[in-house]
Amino acid sequence: MHLIQRKYKIVRALTLKELSAEVNELLEHEYKDTEGYLYVSSGRWQCLGAPFKEEERWIQAVVFTQSEQ
Repeated sequence: MHLIQRKYKIVRALTLKELSAEVNELLEHEYKDTEGYLYVSSGRWQCLGAPFKEEERWIQAVVFTQSEQ
């Protein structure tokens, strides 16, 4: 099984509570894709580092990784 980074996203919110809710929504969802019998993949969002505050906004980087067989 190979782990491949597909894309990244910067999540921004005015409060830490809003940021947590939005990031948790991404993290809890798993994406699955099956095509035929030879290719199976699944992926999910993962946090990349810690959240930080910049100019009155909270920011968290997340990356979508996908594992393929």
